[in-house]
Amino acid sequence: MNILYLTNSRMPGEKAHAIQIMKTCAALAEHADVRIVHARRANRPWLRGVTDLQAFYDLPRDVPRRAIPSLDLFGLVPRLPFGRLRAYQIVFAIQMLTYHLALFPLLLRSKADVYYTRDSLTAALLILTDRGGAGKVFYEAHSFPSSRMGMALQRWLAPRLDGLIVLTDLLAQRYAEFAIPSGRVTVIADAVDVEAFGVRSKTAAREELGIGQHDYLVMYVGQMYAWKGVETLVEAATLAPEGVRIWLVGGTPEELPRIEKLVREPGAGRVKLVGYVPPTQIPAYLAAADVLALPNSGRAAVSRYYTSPLKLFEYMAAERPIIASDLPALREIIANEETALLVPPDDASALAAAVERLRADPALARRLAANARSAVGAHTWERRAARILDFVRSSDRRTVA
Repeated sequence: MNILYLTNSRMPGEKAHAIQIMKTCAALAEHADVRIVHARRANRPWLRGVTDLQAFYDLPRDVPRRAIPSLDLFGLVPRLPFGRLRAYQIVFAIQMLTYHLALFPLLLRSKADVYYTRDSLTAALLILTDRGGAGKVFYEAHSFPSSRMGMALQRWLAPRLDGLIVLTDLLAQRYAEFAIPSGRVTVIADAVDVEAFGVRSKTAAREELGIGQHDYLVMYVGQMYAWKGVETLVEAATLAPEGVRIWLVGGTPEELPRIEKLVREPGAGRVKLVGYVPPTQIPAYLAAADVLALPNSGRAAVSRYYTSPLKLFEYMAAERPIIASDLPALREIIANEETALLVPPDDASALAAAVERLRADPALARRLAANARSAVGAHTWERRAARILDFVRSSDRRTVA
């Protein structure tokens, strides 16, 4: 089976979607011939020297990839006279349009059994160029459209796909309103490389990272978007007892100034903002923690219903107790008092109380961590790839060997 994976993403990239794409493709490549086509885009300064993606993402095998041109003007956003949001929208539209213009002739010449993408516009281009006549078209949806234009596109696109993969049951329920033929939708959550996050000594991890051994350390690893709830975690630091420290790992230059301002506020001196670290360093940071926090906000639909956070599976594999927001999307993976402590979203007092509860009850912390580690075995990249391939082969429009 030949799979052409198409993405407008920057490769390598500093965000979770780049990790998810590379891990998914590497796992699929164990059983199929996988090639990645991605946009050639200006990269972050700290990523410009990265050429070996297999080593950078700790992949079991290399995946062939090809970069195609796009006009990336994101560096001009601060200098454009439209306001930051409007400037970003204009620059993104230019980049997206030029990427798809470059992709169009490539698709006309391409021959693949399966075309796979996370980008709805790319999926639409595949349908319009009749790639469904040459191979199957599969779209992996990570959110639900909020605009009229987005809704119209998905309403047109969804019934024409050979298959739709979504991350949560709740997202599948939303897409059901688009009259997708029976059997053409499946739910496949995100995953983790369990062995990479194998259980490590907290003492050794702290020595490796230069972290003191005596603090009770609550760790957050991930992006700092508003819906990630990092503000609530910073506020919880002001309510936590003496000896509790909170480390924030991750973020982009666009997000970090907002968080830096928060941690400079009175009472937030217990918070350390680490910033971006390469994917291969994340296991050590998780191992150094006493508690891992996933404080997603309940104010955004993507957080409540659609997300399948890579960090959740990484937290589970690290075998450290988890405190997470009590949200429907997260409850599809973890259960309160069994694999995590779930607290009301956007509630700093409840989050701080959960930290103190775990600190006071080491037996509870160990039980939650062990249960989560056991449960995450169902969510490996290998199993995710196997489910995708089973779904592809079960498609009723065409047989793929």
